[in-house]
Amino acid sequence: MLRIAYVLYTWLVIGAGFYMLVHLFPYLDIDLGRELLAMVGLIILADFFAVTFPQVLVTGGYAVIFATFLVYGGPAAVYVTGISSLVAGGIANRGNPIRTTLFNAMQYVLAASGAFYLYRYLGGTETHRMAPDNLLPVLAFTAAYYAINHLLVYFYHLPRRDIYPSLTWIDTLKWDALTYLFTVPVGMLMALLYGKTGVIGSVLLFIPVIAGQYILKLYVNLELANRDLKVLYNVSSRLAVSDLDKLLKLVLKEFKHVAGYHTGIIYLWRKEQGYFDPVIIDSPWAHKLKRMPVYPGEGFVGMVAEGRQPVLVEDTRKRPELRRQPGLAQVLRSLIAVPLVSAAGVEGVIVLGSRRPGSFDRHHLHMLTILGGQASIAVTNAVLSDRLRLFFDPDN
Repeated sequence: MLRIAYVLYTWLVIGAGFYMLVHLFPYLDIDLGRELLAMVGLIILADFFAVTFPQVLVTGGYAVIFATFLVYGGPAAVYVTGISSLVAGGIANRGNPIRTTLFNAMQYVLAASGAFYLYRYLGGTETHRMAPDNLLPVLAFTAAYYAINHLLVYFYHLPRRDIYPSLTWIDTLKWDALTYLFTVPVGMLMALLYGKTGVIGSVLLFIPVIAGQYILKLYVNLELANRDLKVLYNVSSRLAVSDLDKLLKLVLKEFKHVAGYHTGIIYLWRKEQGYFDPVIIDSPWAHKLKRMPVYPGEGFVGMVAEGRQPVLVEDTRKRPELRRQPGLAQVLRSLIAVPLVSAAGVEGVIVLGSRRPGSFDRHHLHMLTILGGQASIAVTNAVLSDRLRLFFDPDN
C-alpha cells in the first residue's frame, strides 16, 4: 500500500507540473526566447557545480530564477525553472531513473508556480516588481518557492528517509537556506543590472555565485568528513571494553549514522560448532535470523568469509551468482559485508542490507572496512582473553 501511495504521489506531482506548464504557456512571451534560454543555461551551469545531497541539490540557480521572475515575470520563471531542471537532469542525472528526473523538474515547476500565485494573491504587480511597496510580495515569492520545493521533496523521500541518517533534513534546510541568503541579493542585482547592460551583465554577475557554490561544497565535504571521524572515534575509544557484545552493538549503532540499513548482523565464528553465529542483530527479522547460523561457504555470508575481502553489492538481482545463493541475498537488494580477519583466521562477518538497490556506495564500504578492522581487534582480544581465562582457571 505504501509503495502504491508513493508511486501515485510521484506521478501526481509530475502531472500537476505539466498541467501548470500548459496552463501558463499562453502568458509566456515567446519573443524573449533567446534571453530565457540564456537564463536556462546559467541554471544548468549552476547545477553542474551543485552540492549534491540525497534529498535535494543545493545550487545557486535560484539567483537566476529570482532575476528571471523580477525581469520577465512569473510564467517565464516557471518555464526557465522547469526546462533547466529537465535538461540538467537528463545530462547529469546522477544515476536517477527517468521518473526521478521528471519529478525533480516538475516539483521545481510547482514551486515556482505556487510562489508566483502567492505573489499575485498578496497584491504583487506585474510591472515594477522591484518597487519598494512591492517588497512583501517579492519576499513571499522566495519564501513560498523555498517551502514548496522542500515539502514536495520531503514527501518524495519520506519512504527512504532511513537511508540518509547522517544527513538530516535540518542539515539540508540549513545549507539550502544559506544559499538563499546569498542568491536573493545576487538575483536582485542581476535584475537591476539587466536594465543597464542586458543579459551580458547579468551573466557576468552570476560568476560569484558559482564561486560561492564551490566554497559551500568544500565546507559540506569537510562537515561530513568530521562526522565520519566522530563515528570512528566513538568506536575506537571503546575498544578496551570488556563486554564484546556492547562493542559490537556500538559498531552497528555508529555505522547507522553513516548509512541506514534495513538489516544489520554481526556473525562470530564458533569453532566448536563449526558455523558463524549471528550474535548481534538489528533487523525487523531478528527473531528469525537468530535461529539461522551460517556454515562455511554457505550463502552470501559464507562467500565473504571464504574470500576474506570486503564486498559491496549494489543490486543482488544483477548478480546471477547471488540469486542462486540462499539467505540474505534472496530478500535484500543491497548488501555490504566486511570479514573480521585476525592472524588465526576469520573471526566473524559484519553484514548490512537494504531492501532497496543502490543504498550503499564505496564510501560506505570504506567506512565499514575501517570499523570492521576495529571490531576485529576487539574480537581477537576477547577470544584471547577467554583462552587465557580457561588456561589459568580451567574449572570455570
